[in-house]
Formats: sequence, structure tokens, C-alpha cells
Amino acid sequence: MKYLDKCTTLEELKKAYRAWTKKLHPDCGGSTEDMKVLNLEFEQMFNLLKDQHNRTADEKHQCTECPEEFIDIMSKLAGLSGLNIELCGSWLWISGETYQHKAALKAAGCKWSKNKSMWYWRHEENGGNLPFKRKTMSMSYIRMKYGSETISFTPDPALNPA
Repeated sequence: MKYLDKCTTLEELKKAYRAWTKKLHPDCGGSTEDMKVLNLEFEQMFNLLKDQHNRTADEKHQCTECPEEFIDIMSKLAGLSGLNIELCGSWLWISGETYQHKAALKAAGCKWSKNKSMWYWRHEENGGNLPFKRKTMSMSYIRMKYGSETISFTPDPALNPA
């Protein structure tokens, strides 16, 4: 493995993948070949770590997410300038200059959170077992409870001249 060999959990893997995507994505000055290698490594490590997790987790906490879902959403977000993307637990929270990208965010499967004034993306089953009455949590509480890793994609202006 060239990029993701030190990850031991799915959360660490997603954080490392996001950091490498920022460097290697073609919209940010990287190459298509390097992204292919990164994506292949991510899929392999994701499946390995998912299997390890599922062997020890009870039925209620089994991971059903596929690596392709995360690769797909990160690829779509990397091409949009001015976004701040935050990984909190297994949810992506998206802020920054989102208004101009409203249609693209909807098309990517992101949803608007009126309470937080931010877009979010999550694997569809995450949160599916939540109790009927949900407690509204602030972003600072979510960051404290689940951890937070932020990234701002800055596309290479030479690749997308205005």
C-alpha cells in the first residue's frame, strides 16, 4: 500500500482518504492515475476494516456502507470550490460557499439541515435505528462527541480558468 497502510479503523481510513484526495484529485492538481491507485487502496482497506468491525460488532452496529459510496461523494465534492467539508463520525457536514452549488449538492445525495444551516451527507442506514424522538444536538456537541476533521478543497485555478 502506498497511501493508506497505517489506518486501523474506518474513521481513520476516511480521514486519511480525504486528506489524500485533497492532494491527488485531478481538480486539485493531481493526476487521474494517482487517484485510481488511491481509490483501489481505499476499497481494499475499507473492506478489510469493515470485515474486522463486523466480526466484533453486534447485529445492531454492523457496517453496511460500501467504499464506492464514500469515493463517489468525495469525488463530487472535490470538484466544487469554496466548500468546507467536515467529517464528524460517519457524517459529512458541508458549509462554506454552498449556495452556488445547491443543485450539485442535492444531486450528490446531500441534504440541507435547517437547524444547522449546513448540508450533510451520510450513508443511508446511518441513523436508521434512531429513536422516534430525536434530540437536537449542536454542531459543537457533535464535534465533541464524534470528533471532527475538516478539509477545504481548493481546485487548481490552472485546470479551471475563469
